[in-house]
Amino acid sequence: MVRLTSLVLDHLGCASGREAYDMLYEDWKALPRGTTMSGLRAGQIISILPHLMFDRPVADAGRHRELLDEARKYGPQEQAWQAGVLGASGMQAMQHLGDPAELEASLARLEASRDMLPPGSPQRDAVEVSHAAARIHLAQLGGGEDDFDSAVEDLARLADSPALGEQQRVVLAVQLAGYRAHQATRREDEDELALRIREMESTLAQLSPNQMDRPNLEAYLDAARGNLLVLRARRTGEDLTAADFPPATPLDEVRRQLGPVPENTRIDRLGDVGLTRATRAMLAGDHRGTVEALALVEEAMDLLEPDDERWLRNAGTLGMAHCMLAMNAIAPRADCPHLLDQGISWLRHTHKLTGGPDHPIWGNTGMALAMAYRVRGDYLHPRDRHAKRRNHEESRRVGLDALRSAAWQGILQSGTAHAAQTARRAGENALDVARWCIADGAHADAVRALDAGRGLALHAATVATTVPDLLAAAGQPELADEWRRAGAVVAPQPEAGLTLAGQLPVSGPSSRLRRRVLKVLSASPLRQRLLDAPSPEEIGAALRAMGATALVYLVPGSAEDVSLTDRVVFGRYADEGQALIVSADGSTRALPLPRLLVEAPELASYRATGTPGRDAGGPPTDPTPTLTPPPRPEVSRAALERLCDWAGTAVMEPLLKHLPRGYGRVPSVVLVPMAELGAVPWHAARMPGRHGRRACHEADISYLPSARLLCEVAARPATRVRQALVVGNPTRDLHHAGEEAEAIHRAFHPKGELLGPGRATPAAVTDWLRGQRGGLLHLACHGVVRQGERHSAYLALSGGELAAEELTEGSSRFRELELVVLAACRTNVSGRGYDEAYSLSTAFLVAGARSVIGSLWPVPDEATSLLMYMTHHFMSRDGLAPGPALRSAQLWMLDDHRTAPPGMPAQLQGRVRRISGADLTAWAGFTHLGW
Repeated sequence: MVRLTSLVLDHLGCASGREAYDMLYEDWKALPRGTTMSGLRAGQIISILPHLMFDRPVADAGRHRELLDEARKYGPQEQAWQAGVLGASGMQAMQHLGDPAELEASLARLEASRDMLPPGSPQRDAVEVSHAAARIHLAQLGGGEDDFDSAVEDLARLADSPALGEQQRVVLAVQLAGYRAHQATRREDEDELALRIREMESTLAQLSPNQMDRPNLEAYLDAARGNLLVLRARRTGEDLTAADFPPATPLDEVRRQLGPVPENTRIDRLGDVGLTRATRAMLAGDHRGTVEALALVEEAMDLLEPDDERWLRNAGTLGMAHCMLAMNAIAPRADCPHLLDQGISWLRHTHKLTGGPDHPIWGNTGMALAMAYRVRGDYLHPRDRHAKRRNHEESRRVGLDALRSAAWQGILQSGTAHAAQTARRAGENALDVARWCIADGAHADAVRALDAGRGLALHAATVATTVPDLLAAAGQPELADEWRRAGAVVAPQPEAGLTLAGQLPVSGPSSRLRRRVLKVLSASPLRQRLLDAPSPEEIGAALRAMGATALVYLVPGSAEDVSLTDRVVFGRYADEGQALIVSADGSTRALPLPRLLVEAPELASYRATGTPGRDAGGPPTDPTPTLTPPPRPEVSRAALERLCDWAGTAVMEPLLKHLPRGYGRVPSVVLVPMAELGAVPWHAARMPGRHGRRACHEADISYLPSARLLCEVAARPATRVRQALVVGNPTRDLHHAGEEAEAIHRAFHPKGELLGPGRATPAAVTDWLRGQRGGLLHLACHGVVRQGERHSAYLALSGGELAAEELTEGSSRFRELELVVLAACRTNVSGRGYDEAYSLSTAFLVAGARSVIGSLWPVPDEATSLLMYMTHHFMSRDGLAPGPALRSAQLWMLDDHRTAPPGMPAQLQGRVRRISGADLTAWAGFTHLGW
């Protein structure tokens, strides 16, 4: 390429590609327009552009469109010629890495070129390689992981194409392994990541030592190794040292390799190598190595113009690196204040230029800047209250703003799996910002922070259904129709959830369509609805509509020890657990709960042991079978009892004391447990000193994943008509579930429909859901949860499965659905992480239900049939809403002197006295969500 570029410049008598392009364009402008010669010459200039731009970007969009229009209209009309011009024109994508719109335009030209060429031809393969590479750039620029995954699969399909030379195939093999290493990192799959690292090592050995891409590919390998070490360190809790990293190519040798590389390419290589080597050095605590690596980034900066996207990313790298050198005490202590100030300066500039949450580095840059402000306030101004307060205020402001990017990136993803993976770290960031806000007494900000990191896949699914209306309101009816058409398509389920290469099937509108839609909506007044968490005033209004007393976030504290110096000099203490309370009047307050820790021994023991037949509240941590025998039932029950004792003394007793009580009624509380606290049945907490009374004796307790969903559900009106569908034992192996369904149908919903084995198919259930008005759906069947797979949670029905993703993906929802009762195992357990809270129960809420009853563990068949019957009894005979009805049924189960109500079938009556109220597994696993 260098030799070809030199040859072209020599023949044109020009010193640079820009000069040559200007000369060619002016010569063309002098030709008569609208002639075959004008069209032919325009096509020739476009075709020669890849050589002219190899050293530096040369083209501009206006000139390029002018040339392309002339070539398409007046140049030779043979398909091969036109395809060549369009393919060369599409290569402009590589010049506009900072402009998604230009990348989309280039992709459209590449697609038109591809469609003109015969399938399987080397020419078509070459265009498809460029198309896949452009989509990868677009995904990295805009954050669409389905773009990335599908492009990787296309490159893998083209890896052996005759359009590629031998060395090109080797380079592509290393790149593919690097891309799949990124996918494995995203999924936190250590085994897969280790496999891809071995592939990169073996393939790099086949590459020429002086190959132009070698430094960049070695940087991919370094980044993958560092990611693997970080994942292992996070899992084991062990610190990294320099000895953990294999020897790397000396930086002088890297500079020598990059010497003859064209400047435009050298910029990329310097930035990539500098970033990975600096990250590696910082993880190892190597100050000198970090400084030397950052020198490469600075060299790249010197070659860039400030309006180049790469300048922005390199500036962010420098800012984060300077802050980390100071905050992690890698640099000499005397240098840390200056480094921190310098890092903040870089990050402020970068954050401003990214423009907003639509930029993929906005969130990470903002969180780094917020953390730097926080540290500067604590450590540089410990005795200057005004300076400390200013830095803390700025840290909260920037941190809250940065969290908005999590909603944007979640909505951008096509399909639940990509949304959940993208949001994986959002909960941790939200918890950090919320703790800062609580420490500063800014409780309303803490509420917004916590909700910004909760249930983002659910929020994305909720937004997806409202997009057509939002677009219509924004004057974009054609785009609304395109969204509806795309949302009607659901990807088939692969046999093993993930494809062999780790690609997740795309469902619903693609990221490319989502990006266009978000750009339109973000420019309208509707932007706030998409990105912002609800305010305490909005939450209060939703609580009043539902008749609830308060929404309570349970925020775990940190068990990390704080040094004596931190306590005495800087006034820092370990983060306490908190109950962050939003009352129905919109007021907020925090209640310290010192024992509310994820590391609490009772919670740790319960998660290790769990109730019989379950994995302690999920999500499953290892999908492979284990050889370790499950704990005995008495051991599991004892762990659950200890957990509920802790939950009562540490949390529920002090919390309920702080909630107002109405005359003649208990408070109605909606809990949002953060992180691993989602595994706890808080309604079953034992209240100390109250003769075995449980929290459900003292309060009506419901659960929701976020205030966003609370406000969404609270706005759904009740219906006057009641239709019922009862499903029982569809797989023929749950005898008591069949009895339960028949009894509930006969006693409470005789005019409804009953579906059993053979008839209760997924299609029958979803057809009923689409047609119902004011529907009540009761499902007595198997429920399954699997970690992070395509269908992470599903109900086993006759002849197939009804997956949570089928309820939330696409553009249709089940209007006026009153209640869904999921009398199945683990239907309120998330396979995508606690803070995502994506379960069958929450999926039905997103799908349109006002109220859902689900379970935390594999529930015992006999006891469940009684509990479910009594729940319907209290709804039908006493007129209670679903939440209070479930509570009344659970209190009935707690009473060992319980009696069967009139009309209970004989087979159920026989079990009434056999169930012990002391057995928590019999009743405490069921939870209520919604109204």
